[in-house]
Amino acid sequence: MEEHFFHIYPDQIEQDQFTLSEKESRHFCKSLRGNVGDNLWLLDGIGTAFEGVVLEINGGSVSGRIQNSIPNYGESKFSIHLAIGLIKGSRMDMVLEKVTEMGVHSIQPLFLDRCVKNKLNMDRANRIVISAAKQAGRSLFPKIFEPINLSEWLKKHSNEHKILCHMFGNQSMADALGSENKTVCLIIGPEGDFSEREMDKMKEANVEFALLGPRRLRSESAAMVAVSNLNQLMEVQR
Repeated sequence: MEEHFFHIYPDQIEQDQFTLSEKESRHFCKSLRGNVGDNLWLLDGIGTAFEGVVLEINGGSVSGRIQNSIPNYGESKFSIHLAIGLIKGSRMDMVLEKVTEMGVHSIQPLFLDRCVKNKLNMDRANRIVISAAKQAGRSLFPKIFEPINLSEWLKKHSNEHKILCHMFGNQSMADALGSENKTVCLIIGPEGDFSEREMDKMKEANVEFALLGPRRLRSESAAMVAVSNLNQLMEVQR
C-alpha cells in the first residue's frame, strides 16, 4: 500500500484522535481523493510519525484515530548540519529540497564575501523543507536558521567537528571525517567561492578541508555530493 504523509502539529492530536489542518485536509480530499477508512501517516516535524486511520470527513475537515506512534521515523542515528553560502533562486531551492530528503538536521545559510545574494525568503524556505520532508517520510523537519556571517557561525560551532568541501581540499571526505560518527557540520561555499580572508578564518578555526573529486562542482552539486558521502561514511561507522 502506498504511504501518504501529512504534516500535523502536536496540538492537532488529542489523546488518540487527530484532525488535519485545512490545507492537509484539502490535499487528502482533493489531490488524493481520500475516503473514510483510508490509512495515512502523520509527521509532527519534531521526531515522531503516527499511523492513523480516517474516521470522518466533515465539511472538508479530516479527522481520525491514531493507531501507532514511531519515534525517529525516517531518521539516521547521526546528525549532519549544513552551512552553505547563499546562492541564487532555484539553486538554493534545490539545496533545501535535496538535503532535506538526504536527512540533514539543520541548514544554516551564510552571508559570505562573494555571495551574489544577500537575503533568503524564510517562509518559502520552510515550505520547501516541509514539502521535501513529507515526500521523504521524515519525522524530523530540518531547522532553517536566519542567515549569519561566517565568523558568527564559526564561533557558535567552535567545539564541533567541521568539514569544508573545497577543490583545494588536502584529504578525502573519509579522512576529514575520521572517527566522528555522531555530529558533523558541513560547509559549502557560494558561486564565487570563499575569499582568502574566509579561508584563513576556517584554517584558524581548525576546520577540516576535504576534496570531493577532481572536478569543480556548483554549490548545489557540492552540497548534495557531500551530504550523500557523509551519510554513507557515518552509517558504516555505527
